[in-house]
Amino acid sequence: TFHLAVQSGDDAVLKRMNRWYTAQEYIDLVGRIKAKMPESHVTTDIIVGFCGETDEEFQNTVKMCKKIQFDKAYISIYSNRRGTHAYKHLADDIPHTVKDKRWKQLDKIVNKQYYKKEQHV
Repeated sequence: TFHLAVQSGDDAVLKRMNRWYTAQEYIDLVGRIKAKMPESHVTTDIIVGFCGETDEEFQNTVKMCKKIQFDKAYISIYSNRRGTHAYKHLADDIPHTVKDKRWKQLDKIVNKQYYKKEQHV
C-alpha cells in the first residue's frame, strides 16, 4: 500500500496550499506505481473547502478521484490551523455548509469505488 497525500486535484488549490506538485504529476506518479505493481493499493488524504476553493476547483478533485479510483481516501474539511501559511495569508472563506456538502459528495464517490473493489476480491 502506498499512502500518497494529494490534498486536492486542482493545480490552483495545490499552489495556494504551497504544494510542489501538479495534479497531473500526481496522476502520473500513481500511474507509474500501478504500471510496475498492478496489485498495489493507493490511499490518499484530501482536504475539501480549502481557502478560495471554487466549485470548478472542487470538481477537478472529484474528477481525479474518479480517474485514479483510490483504494481509500481520508477526506478532511478545511479548518484554520495557527502557524500555517493559510492561517497567516488566506481567508477561510468557504461556508461550512458548502464544505460539508463537498465532503459528503466526495466521500460517497470514494467509498462507492472502495466497496465496489472490495466486492471483487
